Amino acid sequence: MKYYPINLDLKGKKCLVVGGGRVAERRVISLLECEADVIVISPRVTPKLERLSVNKKITYKSRSYKPSDLRGAYLIIASTDNQKLNRHIGERARKLGALVNIVSEPKVSDFTVPSVLRRGNLLLAISTSGTSPALSKRLRSNLETILGKEYEIFTNIMGAIRTKCRSLPVKKRRRIYSQVAMSEIPELLREKRYKKAEKVLMNIAGFSFNELKLSSKSQS
Repeated sequence: MKYYPINLDLKGKKCLVVGGGRVAERRVISLLECEADVIVISPRVTPKLERLSVNKKITYKSRSYKPSDLRGAYLIIASTDNQKLNRHIGERARKLGALVNIVSEPKVSDFTVPSVLRRGNLLLAISTSGTSPALSKRLRSNLETILGKEYEIFTNIMGAIRTKCRSLPVKKRRRIYSQVAMSEIPELLREKRYKKAEKVLMNIAGFSFNELKLSSKSQS
């Protein structure tokens, strides 16, 4: 199956997770990272989901699913251990116009959840189109060793440069973006050689870290 890669803005949107096990827990955590309004429905949940509920990070309804639970949800994840129930949730969700993911059944889902690597605003999603989640995890693990915290800082630098250069002629700002992106700055940040990284940036773009309003915390 060929999927269309897309980034969804879930901030403040109602996202429903039916199920309270480990898989549901992972889905909930990833939804919270996107600032979604998360509701979990299950008679039982993992200790971590329980803590999230106590801390008011999620809305937890300690009971079995009811069809009326689907109303108003933008995105729905069916993650119970009952495949028949999961499919029922999927069918009803589609009739209501919601996006639905049925865990372990990508072929009857509107979307699959890729293996994700986050470094601040940098988001890398890895998918085998449902063929092998284990391979996706392996590739993510490999990338984690290559793309460390320095890429979170570097992404912030690139974003700040983009803001600073908006008034420049198109060709000039594109040249700056390209040269900074292809520079040795990430490697220098990894080695904590911040002064050298700043010098490279100054030579290319003419901006210091202070001029880009990057806090000292973002460089540590």
